[in-house]
Amino acid sequence: MTTFIGILHIIVALVLIVLVLIQDSKSNGALGVGGSSTSNSLLGATGAQTLAGKMTVWAAVVFAITCLALSVLTSSHEKSVVDSLPLPTAPVTAPAAPAATALPETAPPAANGTPAATPAPTAAPAQ
Repeated sequence: MTTFIGILHIIVALVLIVLVLIQDSKSNGALGVGGSSTSNSLLGATGAQTLAGKMTVWAAVVFAITCLALSVLTSSHEKSVVDSLPLPTAPVTAPAAPAATALPETAPPAANGTPAATPAPTAAPAQ
């Protein structure tokens, strides 16, 4: 069905191009036909729309319908790219709470009278 509508869409697009090109403009159409003459008017000199004008309107309507049909037929049924991703196999668990950071402790002085080791001073971060 999509192929048929696609081919119809292309044919209608080409017909629409030709119909627009052969229509009268204020000067002359693309084929040099037209001008101020009203001999190609469908209803005579009453100023009614020409046959090419009516055919252009109908071709434009068919073109719009085939556009909508093609967009509906080719649209995916998924709402998002994320919907097409596979489900995770393992359940996701929350990370464990981080352990409290302990402050460096100073060791008690040794019994033999040597001083306890003190932590090295940290350098200030460069700015």
